[in-house]
Amino acid sequence: MSELKKELIRKSIHFIGLSYIPAYLYFGREILILGIIVALSFSAIFEFFRLRFGILSFVVREYEKKKMGAYIYFGIAALLITIFFPMEACFAAVLVSILGDGVGGVVKRLKFRHSEALATLTMILLPFFTSLSLLKPFPALIACIAGALTERIERVGRHYIQDNLSVPMTVAAVYALVNYILP
Repeated sequence: MSELKKELIRKSIHFIGLSYIPAYLYFGREILILGIIVALSFSAIFEFFRLRFGILSFVVREYEKKKMGAYIYFGIAALLITIFFPMEACFAAVLVSILGDGVGGVVKRLKFRHSEALATLTMILLPFFTSLSLLKPFPALIACIAGALTERIERVGRHYIQDNLSVPMTVAAVYALVNYILP
């Protein structure tokens, strides 16, 4: 299976996370927190069997084959941002993490000249323009830039940085901070 085809399969699973926003609006914060806990519990059970027996291992990246999958980290981040940040900051985090990183990841795998730069630009602009009907423009733009910059940090020393955790946390914190400073 080609790298691009694998990435498209991964991202189709990735985009399910966009259901977070309507779920938050429709069910509210408390029910969403319970839903995330239930989803994380099922994901942890699935992850146990994936690691133990190699179930659906073709979907994960090579470095994830023997490690916890990215969706677990995103689930933890979604839980933490929902608990600790206001709704708008959560929406910014989800849009950058799911939409920006999702489409940006596909663009990066296209392997043409400047595809990495275009992927970073996509990670900033796509969630920003999508968020205009939901969020304040200036905090959203600054948060999108912060998320794209955070996503570019792949390692610190010998340690791999899990962007599915670091990006949503950074975006939520930056959006909340900028929105607080410049209401």
